[in-house]
Amino acid sequence: MNQFAASTGVAKSELGAYEETLKSIYTNNYGESFDDIAQAMATVKQQMGELDQTSLQNITESAFLLRDTFGYDVNESVRAANTMVTQFGIDGDKAMALIAEGAQNGLDYSGELMDSISEYSVQFAKVGLDADDMFKIMQRGAESGAFNLDKVGDAIKEMSIRVVDGSTTTAEGFAAIGLNADEMSAKFAAGGESAKEAFNET
Repeated sequence: MNQFAASTGVAKSELGAYEETLKSIYTNNYGESFDDIAQAMATVKQQMGELDQTSLQNITESAFLLRDTFGYDVNESVRAANTMVTQFGIDGDKAMALIAEGAQNGLDYSGELMDSISEYSVQFAKVGLDADDMFKIMQRGAESGAFNLDKVGDAIKEMSIRVVDGSTTTAEGFAAIGLNADEMSAKFAAGGESAKEAFNET
């Protein structure tokens, strides 16, 4: 707990609650030792900031489950989950559940699931898509023969750049599918539901 306090800045007077959480995680058969659990809890707290003890426990246990089942480093899975929390406004439990479901559905076929989530969540959010949409599109990309997951994320990234760039090629592209570039660009630039509607239309 002293190591946990030193690495997170938690006051020693507050350590009692964290110690109880650590013991609960251990009692639930997660982690290899008290030290292992304390390090994982510190990683979650460092990356996700202030959490209540229930959320801290749930997210830490999920990180251990992902490590034990799929071999994901705790730091990697927590970083990916935190990116989704930041970009999509979901909670940590939901983010961890989506990672687990994606892995169960074979989305890590090219060994890039964690990196793709961390790198491309912002691009999916930019075109109005939410976390569920991102995983569905990744799934469709995998099923359609994308040879790695990075290509799926990169396609969304390139699209998010192009749809608002005002270039001749973008205007021609929209015209070729019967859409007005200026109108679509404005819809995409507005973000949120407007961008999602424009994405689906395109």
